[in-house]
Amino acid sequence: MNVPPLAPDEPLSPELVLVLPPELRAQVLARLPAPVWPLPRSRVLAGSSAGDPVARTLGRILFSRATQLTQIFVAITILTLAMSVVAQACR
Repeated sequence: MNVPPLAPDEPLSPELVLVLPPELRAQVLARLPAPVWPLPRSRVLAGSSAGDPVARTLGRILFSRATQLTQIFVAITILTLAMSVVAQACR
């Protein structure tokens, strides 16, 4: 395979390096800088802060769960009543 020599500023894609002959691949890999990994970002939790008492946090959890269960109960009650009205109308 007759491939011209690579220019020093020629950009190469990783796919191109995979299909190059072994000699050119070695040249390209020798010219690549060491990989630089980004630093991990610090995480900030938006939830309760460390100063919240446990009782307040537990109260919030219980209140949200009770609200969810109430909404489910109301939705099923309305659905049951609607189906009963349809069943009575079909008689």
